[in-house]
Amino acid sequence: MAISKTVKEKAYAKINLGLDVLRRREDGYHEVKMIMQTIGICDEITFATSPSTEGVNLIADVDNLPLDGTNLIIKAANLMMEKYNIRQGVDIRLIKNIPMASGMAGGSSDAAATLRGLNKLFGLGLTEEELCRLGVKIGADVPFCVYGGTYLSEGIGEKLTRLPDVPHCTVLIAKPKFGVSTGYVYANLHVENIKKHPDIDSVIDSINRKDIKSIASNIENILENVTLKDYPFVQELKDIMNAHGAMKSLMSGSGPTVFGLFDNKANAERAAVELRALDEVGDVVVTCFEDLSSDEVRKKAQIRITSSMDGEDPVEEVHDCVATEKRGSISITYYEKDKDSKYDIINTLTISDRKLLYTKSGAVSTSMLITPDESTSSVYSTAYGDINIDIICHEFVLNEIADRLVLEIDYDIMQGYESLNHCEMKIEVEYNI
Repeated sequence: MAISKTVKEKAYAKINLGLDVLRRREDGYHEVKMIMQTIGICDEITFATSPSTEGVNLIADVDNLPLDGTNLIIKAANLMMEKYNIRQGVDIRLIKNIPMASGMAGGSSDAAATLRGLNKLFGLGLTEEELCRLGVKIGADVPFCVYGGTYLSEGIGEKLTRLPDVPHCTVLIAKPKFGVSTGYVYANLHVENIKKHPDIDSVIDSINRKDIKSIASNIENILENVTLKDYPFVQELKDIMNAHGAMKSLMSGSGPTVFGLFDNKANAERAAVELRALDEVGDVVVTCFEDLSSDEVRKKAQIRITSSMDGEDPVEEVHDCVATEKRGSISITYYEKDKDSKYDIINTLTISDRKLLYTKSGAVSTSMLITPDESTSSVYSTAYGDINIDIICHEFVLNEIADRLVLEIDYDIMQGYESLNHCEMKIEVEYNI
């Protein structure tokens, strides 16, 4: 029987800390060298299944967004479902926060979030590298959006080299109401006639030295050669940011969005007030760089574990805990007192879409690994010695809904070929806001 399941993903916007076009290739694509940087503006996408869901159904909170096969979310979902022969339908809800047609990879980021979300939703267990190989079939920016962080991007955008995290910086975004055609900008670039190219290597050196002012002073965008000439209002946005103390302002991608880097947030806020007063400006956002590659997010939470064996009445326990979230997994830690020794017992549960690892340390230690659709070996330690068991998981359903995570599992505990217990467990984690 099909089981309802929900997964939530964030799709972060990007800017270019330097963009150079080296040449036009024989296949019509342009060879680029640029630095991609995630910023804190993000779309929110929820993926859900139910027994009645058929096909890919996309709804959004904006009216002027196509919801058919031209949408990169639909393209990513169809690609994944076809490749992995997924027959179960999926409902997708998009909350759009990244300005559209802004040069900040909103569509590509949504596609990357769709790949990550369906990977979790259907328990495919794909690595980020495997998701990137799928993503490049959708768009050149999608592999970067799968990872997020700070990357050197080369080729047509698919060759990625991880760079150190950039220092903290306030980023001001201003998106005019008009749009700019990326195809038009590239078609009119005439890169063979451009003598001065952005010095991307100097930006990389500044990033390695963690020198934000040097980073700002070196960033350039070769596409400004076309867009600023045809859309002089973009230069006006840059001038306003610079007048309010931006270390540097630059057009993002092919435009028309402009971003400014500020070492003083108050200056960025003052510039934002002036920009919002302009009739031609649509979106103005004060944000920052967003590192998605290494930082952990720690939250206070409450965990509720409900378990039963062989059809007996369920037993429930509730603990205050600390949840440490990294992209793709969450670890929950809580403490108990051993009834006999009175020493602390440390309980840790690490949960991802393909794994539950439970460890207990204290007077006695226990380790239990549960993964869907396969047998795992675990050790229960007792005062009388260790017991080696096998666990066969029949059902593993992980739901992430708003500030709540729910994992439901159904498994057998085996010793050799003998079944010891049939167990059901429900783990609920609710974050404290």
